[in-house]
Amino acid sequence: MLSIHEIKSWLMQKRGVLTTRSAFVCRESYFGNSIIAPNSSKADADQRGFVPVELWIMSVVENANPLKLPNEGITKIKIGDDAVLLTELRDVAGELIFGKYADAWPLAKIIDIGGSPVTTSFGTTETTPIPVHVHGGTVVEGHAHKPGKTEAYFFPPTDVPPYDKKISAHTRIGLKAGVTKDDFRAKLREYGENDSMYTLLNEFPITPMTGWTVPEGVLHAPGPYITFEIQRPQDDCNFAAWKLGNRLTEQERHMWYQKKVLKGLADEDAFIDELLDWPLTTSQDFEKRYFHDAQLIEEGEWGTRHQIFFDMFYGEGWEVLPGKTFTLPEQEEPHAGVVWSGKGTFNGTALSQEGENEFLCTPQNALEVSNTGDIPLLVYTVKPMR
Repeated sequence: MLSIHEIKSWLMQKRGVLTTRSAFVCRESYFGNSIIAPNSSKADADQRGFVPVELWIMSVVENANPLKLPNEGITKIKIGDDAVLLTELRDVAGELIFGKYADAWPLAKIIDIGGSPVTTSFGTTETTPIPVHVHGGTVVEGHAHKPGKTEAYFFPPTDVPPYDKKISAHTRIGLKAGVTKDDFRAKLREYGENDSMYTLLNEFPITPMTGWTVPEGVLHAPGPYITFEIQRPQDDCNFAAWKLGNRLTEQERHMWYQKKVLKGLADEDAFIDELLDWPLTTSQDFEKRYFHDAQLIEEGEWGTRHQIFFDMFYGEGWEVLPGKTFTLPEQEEPHAGVVWSGKGTFNGTALSQEGENEFLCTPQNALEVSNTGDIPLLVYTVKPMR
């Protein structure tokens, strides 16, 4: 392992900026639109049967897949000739890397949600979302331990290079007006038999440059659109529905119901009482409280800067025009980001959407971002949790 002196020397050479290429995380519960990687069918699966649908950004979290690979999800940083886990850097030089915010560092992801259209049991044909689920806390010894995973979404534009796609999709968040606990309990018991759970949730159209905050305890099924997500640094999850348009045998239903739905909870009542924030997941002013348009912070001849995450999270979107430079003064907080489109230099280090695409600007360092390409440079960032 590198010494703190070696890490400090490298940071000085890089003017306070660490860079890497985002780490893939594979999942078995949904497919993608093949935007971040080939991931739209079983043919794209790894040896576990999982497909690469997530990029974890400057992550210190190991994912909670049922079949794990060593350190899957944890970012590796190249320092000189060494590739070092970000968790190891934090343990050796946490003050240099995160300042006083190591315990408030979120998990940020780019999630590619999609796959082939399916016909549902309620008569629609649609591209599959992530199955209905809730983050209500980690189930240990039969009970959910709080806090659950609050998360937030930002929907970036996809009609920019190299994607050049227009995606029409909707997302499901919270339960519709009038849904009772008895209604929910009945649909939960139909897990894997049909798609009835999906019919209980509100549907909202996805619009680029908007997003949501989804507090812990709220049911949701993120829609088939590329999503920049920020969340508490944990990976707890209980499913409430199987994959849309898919069916399980009776034997499979029982097995996956125990493994994915209850996960050690006693029964459906425990799911409702321990995982769900029932007043919030049934609130009919949820959209008014937790839906967000990107908010302009500043603009100039260099481009624009927006706030894209809100509530307990904070992040920004930068658009730097070709040949222009955007500068942030030194800050007490670290901030990480990913190049979504274009290419440029970050304190002199070259990053691009198609290559090394991720950075962490450490505390007390200014950041100079120059667009070295011929299209707008789009960058999305995160800061410590509030």
